[in-house]
Amino acid sequence: MRTLFVTLAAAVSVGGCVPTTYETLALSCSDYIGRPISARIAAWGPPRTVYRISPTQIGYVFESKQTDFIGGEPYYTVNYLIGADKHRTPVRKLTTICSGVFVVSAPSDATPVTERIVVDVISK
Repeated sequence: MRTLFVTLAAAVSVGGCVPTTYETLALSCSDYIGRPISARIAAWGPPRTVYRISPTQIGYVFESKQTDFIGGEPYYTVNYLIGADKHRTPVRKLTTICSGVFVVSAPSDATPVTERIVVDVISK
């Protein structure tokens, strides 16, 4: 019975929970669409370069990388003859890479950064 619980816990903790690099990239960069570019600058730092794409759009080129360690949550296996055993899920490194051009709507150069809204993200 104990091996069944251990096998089930291992399958739940490992199976299908780890996002691929592409999914992480798409989620972390596209989260800023519809928000001011100042939120992106505050979270990840200044852009590498800034250039005007068209008369109403500006491109901000960002290249950032963040590493987090996820896991370590406790789970329990129960043997009614012995008691409960406390275990922890494995800790794994998750690297989020966000590089690309953030396309921002800015009708003029006088528009404040807090009012420049991200309309698209072009990933490299």
